[in-house]
Amino acid sequence: MNGEQTPDAVAIDAWWNAVLAGGDEPHPIYGDDLKVSIRHGVLRLAGTLPTEDGEELLKRAEAFVGHGIDAVDPKRLKRLKSTEKAGILEQTLIAGFRNRDVAEIAGRYLVGIRRLKAKALEVLGSGQAAMPRRLVPEDFVSRVEKAFADGEAVLVVRVDETEAFKVREMLAEDTRSRWTVATPPTPAAKARPDV
Repeated sequence: MNGEQTPDAVAIDAWWNAVLAGGDEPHPIYGDDLKVSIRHGVLRLAGTLPTEDGEELLKRAEAFVGHGIDAVDPKRLKRLKSTEKAGILEQTLIAGFRNRDVAEIAGRYLVGIRRLKAKALEVLGSGQAAMPRRLVPEDFVSRVEKAFADGEAVLVVRVDETEAFKVREMLAEDTRSRWTVATPPTPAAKARPDV
């Protein structure tokens, strides 16, 4: 590639190089949602990705044909077209972490590695007791205040409702939050102002 690469592009290039060298590390963005193997010169793709991401991955894989790869087998790669319409509802997810540093690392991971497009993302700690009422729906303020009393920090993320399930899964599994809650969806037009 010419020019300066984004951190994602650098990580993906390194991952492809590892795959071609025989490695089996998880994809830096899709993680275990994508499995890649090479057998008898055939690069095999398996997993489930959004349609546009699957097309981009397939195009990149096919670029290796003639350069150490004889063929690409994408028949186990499912490309899902979202049936949900984005932009109608938003959802706030709140996750508790041991301290502010861990919560900030989790936030950077979501945005930098997993390419989360959050409408709002904020780390709150016990020194910001007044902030949750502006960022957190009223029914969840007491949960955040309890976290502060326990010395925890929280990561508050507002996303399009179509992404909420995946984001909750990332918070619970990838970042290993101590706890994660999802608030009920709210209409996007009536969402709180961004922070």
